[in-house]
Amino acid sequence: MKPVDELLQAARATLTTSSQTPTGELAAENVTQLDQGARSAVRRVFTTLKISFPAWYEKHYGDKRAETLARRVWMLAIQELGDDAVDRGLQRMVLECKFPPSPSDFMELCKRVDDLPCIQQAWDEALRGIYTHKAVKVAAEATCTFDLRSANHSDKPLFQRFERNYAIVMRRAQTGQPLEGRIAKGLSHDSMRPREQVQLEHSRQEADRIVDTLEIPKDPKACRAMLLAQLKIRRDDHV
Repeated sequence: MKPVDELLQAARATLTTSSQTPTGELAAENVTQLDQGARSAVRRVFTTLKISFPAWYEKHYGDKRAETLARRVWMLAIQELGDDAVDRGLQRMVLECKFPPSPSDFMELCKRVDDLPCIQQAWDEALRGIYTHKAVKVAAEATCTFDLRSANHSDKPLFQRFERNYAIVMRRAQTGQPLEGRIAKGLSHDSMRPREQVQLEHSRQEADRIVDTLEIPKDPKACRAMLLAQLKIRRDDHV
């Protein structure tokens, strides 16, 4: 979000060059850079503020010019939010706030999605194919459910792919955007790397998997001791 000073300067610049409608809002032709959804969201925010905090609203926004300036600031602040996120923020403002929130505080209310699993829980769900939230399912499908079903928790490259996709889907959930949609592949995706590098990486992963399955120690000394024991060869401690 832009600093408040920048928002205020932009608002003042618009007010000095824009006409107003009878209700005090800027004329549509003068705010073409802001879509109708953002202006609708601001109207809902100010209606809720006026109903929930009438005395405060009258004190700060009783003057029509002050209200118009404030609407412009809020419009710039929340224009990235979808309807679902705005509704979430308005509900929390009414239920949780004892005082009117600032635009930045309201953004936090909107973006908080309480039922989103943390990345570790989401990773575990993606590997098992059992999802407690749609965001995990969307991220898993974007990563490749086939790869996830055949992977384990220590598969770092696959985890990094899933982590990136899940972060993108979480961002969509926080801003009230549709969760589905194409996710551009990261630079580290297999299709963007040399085939030899991908093959080597998968070979190392398979070797690590076999070592873990056979419970072979990764420490050289422990591995040597295990091998000697299997061969029933006894060595003195100093050898």
